[in-house]
Amino acid sequence: MLDLTKLPYPNVIEQLDHERILTDVKTLFKSYLNDDEISLLESDNYSALLETLAYRELLLRARINSSVKATLLPFSEGNDLDNVVSIYGIERQQGEKPSAVVKFSLSTALNYDVYIPQGLVLSNENGVKATLKDGVVIRAGAVNVLGVSLLDSFVKTSTAKCELIQTPLPFMLKAKQESEFTGGAEVENDERLRERAVLSLERFSTAGAAGAYVYHALSANAKVIEAVALNGGAGIVDVFIKSSDMSESVRESVQEYLNSDTRRPITDSVRVKNATKKTVTIKAVVELTDLGLQAHIDNLIKSGETSLNLGQDLNLSYIYSRLHQAGVYRVNLGAPTADVKASQSEFIELKFEISYTGAVL
Repeated sequence: MLDLTKLPYPNVIEQLDHERILTDVKTLFKSYLNDDEISLLESDNYSALLETLAYRELLLRARINSSVKATLLPFSEGNDLDNVVSIYGIERQQGEKPSAVVKFSLSTALNYDVYIPQGLVLSNENGVKATLKDGVVIRAGAVNVLGVSLLDSFVKTSTAKCELIQTPLPFMLKAKQESEFTGGAEVENDERLRERAVLSLERFSTAGAAGAYVYHALSANAKVIEAVALNGGAGIVDVFIKSSDMSESVRESVQEYLNSDTRRPITDSVRVKNATKKTVTIKAVVELTDLGLQAHIDNLIKSGETSLNLGQDLNLSYIYSRLHQAGVYRVNLGAPTADVKASQSEFIELKFEISYTGAVL
C-alpha cells in the first residue's frame, strides 16, 4: 500500500520567510521612489508600514498554503478530508453507539402488561442522553424488566448514568442503569480514513486483490482496526480481522459485507475469522534514579499501545525501549526472555507486571 508519509513535500506549498518578504516589499517600494524618498523608508513610521504590509502578505500566503493542503489527501483534515475522499467514492464511518443494560421498575405490580416504547429518552443530570433500543414489556404481576439503552454519541465506552426518564408516560416508572455503556466505536479518525482512501483503489481489481479485501473489511464495520487477506487454498480467501472488541457480531457483519456479490469475485469463497490474540505479560524490576518518579514512569510505560499490529513480532529491543523511560537507571527483564513471534493472523496483546526499586548508584 502507498505510504503517504513518504511522498515528496509538494513544491506548491511555499516555505514562508517573513524577512525575505519584508526585503521584497522594500525593494518594490524603492523601485518607485527617488533618492530623497528612499531615505524616508528608514524612518520609524515608514518602517512600521512596510512591516505591516509584509506581515499581511505572510498571512495571505499562509492562507494559500492552507487552502492547497486542504485539497491534498496527505494533508487535508476534518471536513476538508471528507470532501477529498469523496472523489474515491467513500465517506467517513460514523462509528457505533455504545449500549448499557437498564432495569425499568414499577412501584407496584399491575394486573395488565405495561409496554415501554422503543426510543424512550433517558438522560443524566448533565443532559447526556440515551434511548431505549427496543421496546420492552413489564408483564402483568411483575414489577420490572430489563432493556438496552443506546448512548446518543459515538464513543467506545462511557461511565454516564442515564436514568432520568424524559419521555412522558401514562404510568409511574423508574429506571436504573445496571451497567456502563460499552461496545461502541468512535467516528473514524483522519488517519484511518486516509488509509481506506488509498486501499479503495484496489477494489476496482477484478481479480480479488488482497488490498481490496482489506479495504472492504475496514469499511464493513467501524470497530475493525486491522485486516489481512490470506490465501486459504484454491478459490478460498481467509480474511483475519482485529477489532476493538473482537466480538462475534463484528466478525459476522464483516463476513456478510465481504460476501456481497458486488464486492467479491464470484469464483472466491471468503471466510472471515477473528485474528488470534496472543497475550504476553512483561515482567520486570525497574530501577529508578528517584522513587518519587514511580507513578509518572509507570503511567508512561502503561499508557502506550496495549496491543501490536497483526503479524508484528514483540522484540526484546521494543520492550527495553518501552520500559527505559527518562528517570530509569536499569531494567531487569524477567519475561519474556526471547523475541515473541506473531503470524500474519495473530496479534500480541501486552500486559505488565512491573515492580520498582531505587537504583544503587
